[in-house]
Amino acid sequence: MQLPPGVVARSLYGLKQASRQWYAQLSSFLLTHGFKPSASDHSLFLKHSASSITILLIYVDDIILAGNNLAEITSITLLLDSTFKIKNLGDLKYFLGLEVAYTSSSIHLCQHKYTLDLLSDNGMLVSRPSSTPMDYSTRLHVISDSTLSDPSIYRRLVGRLIYLTTTRPDITYAVHHLS
Repeated sequence: MQLPPGVVARSLYGLKQASRQWYAQLSSFLLTHGFKPSASDHSLFLKHSASSITILLIYVDDIILAGNNLAEITSITLLLDSTFKIKNLGDLKYFLGLEVAYTSSSIHLCQHKYTLDLLSDNGMLVSRPSSTPMDYSTRLHVISDSTLSDPSIYRRLVGRLIYLTTTRPDITYAVHHLS
């Protein structure tokens, strides 16, 4: 098949079906190499063998690869590179607002930068910390004459706070009370 004269070849980026086509190609590739999709999350693929597990998580065009067998991880990385020309960024440091830190015995997740960005965006960077994010006896009441001029700002803030509860379960009650 050839492009008609005058039409410039384009990558999948920018086309309406680009993400669907990318996912279809990648998932087909993974299925042929022994990965099975998770029943609960379509972006998660797992590969089990007798002594190892390899986990691959997709977010748009970013891939996180983890497992307990370095040879298997290296093998799938080389296969992905030869098929899709991927860029290996090394150990995971930051992903979707989560900062990842490694020690010899564990992996730690935090959202320090995400929290600072959230506070900064809402003009609360100079606020003082509180040991208890909310007085649990406080009840919120609807006051009819004080509606928000743009409720989407409040909804966006609550949504960002809900995402923050990923690493801060201590604020979950207060955030969900506000939502």
